[in-house]
Amino acid sequence: MIELIKNKYPYFPIFGLIGFLFFFVIATTLYPGGSVNDFASEGYSYFHNFICDLMSLNLPEGAENDARPIAIIAHLMLSFAMISFFYILPEIFTKQNANTRFIRALGMATMFIFIFMFTDYHDLVVTLTGVLGSITLIPFFLELINYENRLLKSLAYLCFGLSVIVFLSYETKIAFYYTPILQKITFIFDSIWVVWVSLIVASKKSLSIPIST
Repeated sequence: MIELIKNKYPYFPIFGLIGFLFFFVIATTLYPGGSVNDFASEGYSYFHNFICDLMSLNLPEGAENDARPIAIIAHLMLSFAMISFFYILPEIFTKQNANTRFIRALGMATMFIFIFMFTDYHDLVVTLTGVLGSITLIPFFLELINYENRLLKSLAYLCFGLSVIVFLSYETKIAFYYTPILQKITFIFDSIWVVWVSLIVASKKSLSIPIST
């Protein structure tokens, strides 16, 4: 069992994303309706609803949200994916140092906080994960300067930029009407980044490329 985990852990983020998408789609079919943009809407809207709306205890109009239990399972799968992601992220670099250890430690801690997004402390968790996640990526971008894969570097910068825009829009309510759909777009690019990094680390392990410390 331990040997299996050692061999397969680079794929954990991908498994988590697949699990999230599976339960997320089910939850959208159970969501009665209502969003910050249209309280009276029926069903889940990919344009008007946030992903987190599925985990709300009640709908905007006050009715009970039937999608919440499944949506929480989906969120836990996503949390597992992102905790795993920050564990493997430093391994795209050949040399491990203080920066990569910081990325792993604070990144995993940030995603542990992310787990509690479904609680009454949702807004606080959004703020904490946004701030701590940005701090986590400072040493990551420092290490990324000399990274050879320019396309992966560009994708990482794009993901960060989109995440900052979504975070600032959510916190300030500027262009808030468009934030739900921008959140989905950001999630798509983030997922591509996560899968790509996972495959890079998995490939390095299969080739037995040593990682120096």
